[in-house]
Amino acid sequence: MYKSVIFWLVAAVVCLPSFGCNVVRVSLNTPLTPEDVAFIVPGDTTLTDVVTKLGVPDALTDSETGILATYRFIDLKYSRVNFGWLAKPWTPVDPDLIFSRTGLAVDAFQVAFDPDWVVQHHAFQRRLSMPPFYPNPF
Repeated sequence: MYKSVIFWLVAAVVCLPSFGCNVVRVSLNTPLTPEDVAFIVPGDTTLTDVVTKLGVPDALTDSETGILATYRFIDLKYSRVNFGWLAKPWTPVDPDLIFSRTGLAVDAFQVAFDPDWVVQHHAFQRRLSMPPFYPNPF
């Protein structure tokens, strides 16, 4: 009997914090990886090849050396833990002690073409990673 009470008490203490936890992942457009664009060979791959594999780019921009195609995508991860939720049963005040992480920025993959629509070079443009947590007790 005593062991069962301790087991349930430990289980409640371990599981209780997870009720104030949110984890969300949002993807807009298809996130591209280096493996997705490994088929591109500068000087050999054409716009038709790129569009066939990756789809239509989000933007085509004129440049001095040809055309620049841009594929934009967002892969947002958001997590939040509200440790104030643990105090709700024992206090009339609803304290928020929130630790969260989010980063909303757009990643891009850019392909530069010459005037004959042949790839000259390509590169990813990544956002800077954010610090892991922002404590906000209010």
